[in-house]
Amino acid sequence: MKLPIAALGAVLVLGTSSFALGQSVLDEAKKTVAERSGPQTVWDGPTEGPKPEPGKKIAYLSTDEQNDASREWGQAVKEAGELVGWEVTIIDGRGSPKTWIEGFNQAIALQVDGVVTTADIASLQEPVQAAKEQGIVVLGIHGLAFPGPDEAMGVFYNIQQDPRDIGRAQADWIIADSDGKGRVVVTTHCEYAIACAKAEATRDRILECEECEMLEFSNTPIAEAAQRQPQLVAAWVQQYGTPLYITSVADYTADFQVPALRAGGVDPADVILVSADGNRSAYERIRAGGEYQRVTASEPYELQGFQAIDEFNRAFHGEPPSGWVQKPYLVTADNIDAEGGDQNGFRPSMDYKGAYKKIWGIE
Repeated sequence: MKLPIAALGAVLVLGTSSFALGQSVLDEAKKTVAERSGPQTVWDGPTEGPKPEPGKKIAYLSTDEQNDASREWGQAVKEAGELVGWEVTIIDGRGSPKTWIEGFNQAIALQVDGVVTTADIASLQEPVQAAKEQGIVVLGIHGLAFPGPDEAMGVFYNIQQDPRDIGRAQADWIIADSDGKGRVVVTTHCEYAIACAKAEATRDRILECEECEMLEFSNTPIAEAAQRQPQLVAAWVQQYGTPLYITSVADYTADFQVPALRAGGVDPADVILVSADGNRSAYERIRAGGEYQRVTASEPYELQGFQAIDEFNRAFHGEPPSGWVQKPYLVTADNIDAEGGDQNGFRPSMDYKGAYKKIWGIE
């Protein structure tokens, strides 16, 4: 049954897009989907900046090198750093706050000029503040809830798409795909502020769709995904019936939902997974068809690694951060091989490497 708005709290209209009053939510959603899944050819990032000085030392603290996204971010930071003559050390955070702290302290001990991390920075405040006191520049990639600088948290700049825009884009795809009648379960992991913000934006946008049904908002720890998601998806199918859309804030969650749906003999046309991050597994599922997942909001890992080196360089020269935020991109069966999809990742065709090389004075 459709949950009343009051039961889920006040509706927040999030995101950066605005539409004329009176235009239907369905029309808005279709417009957004067209924009978010079309060619990404226009570079709207920075065009000017200081020239890097060689010899800087950077540490990249990965959340977990077993994770596709964490590993690809580090590879991109290393590639871009080497272009400007910097030494980049990759440290594996091994998936827990305890080992993230150990890794961050290791970076400080290396006497680096800057640390960039994909770990949750709220869990790292003691070493982050220690780094700040020593003049070490700290950047996040998905380290905080939102993109931008955060002086109180000791972060010069946090690089990521806006999770509210991602969540809204996921909801708009559902609204458009269901012709404004989607029945939706939203899943998240609110131990991460970014995950909660993303899922809340999805929920709030679905609530704006008059004939859609917001069935459940499910918050469970991501560390328990392997154990809990198979049971949860089976329960949702039994409780709510089909057709059903299930969203998640990360493709990692969908990795454990798909086998359970398959084992339960659920028709892929009846349960549709909508996720985010753009992991290889998501691309493979979307490309294959019949694997439940129909869309992912993909992150430009390589581009964000290059942006990290550019933001470091601005900090080292006493300049403010660029302030640039990449917009979300929806990957579907229709564009699966576009914008880097043939390599199972989002690599926008806007020539971001060329743009950054021009800023850095590299031929």
